[in-house]
Amino acid sequence: MEWESESIDVGDSSFLSTPPPHVAERMSKQPECRLLWAVLQEGIETYMQYAHATNRRGKRLFAEAEQWILQDDPTWLCSVVSICHVVGLEPEYLRAGLQRWRTRVNLPALKQAA
Repeated sequence: MEWESESIDVGDSSFLSTPPPHVAERMSKQPECRLLWAVLQEGIETYMQYAHATNRRGKRLFAEAEQWILQDDPTWLCSVVSICHVVGLEPEYLRAGLQRWRTRVNLPALKQAA
């Protein structure tokens, strides 16, 4: 996939607000891709927003988003695997980007604790 060779910085908000060019092209040709992109965008935003939550609600929302992102269920239309397949992203690549983002964001907190 062409986009895979480029660097995806999931922590950059432009990734969420502006889809990659090949995704934008699919969205213009297939309106259902726009809806699936919105579902993916919402899941990633929830994951990122609540990654460091300390209250019960925030921790629950993060856990639900993380479970959804990590689940490998190709039979459900709104699973990450299915959405990535439709819009042309590699789910493992996306997941790895989120893991890198979370590690980067956690590093300053760990340095302060030391």
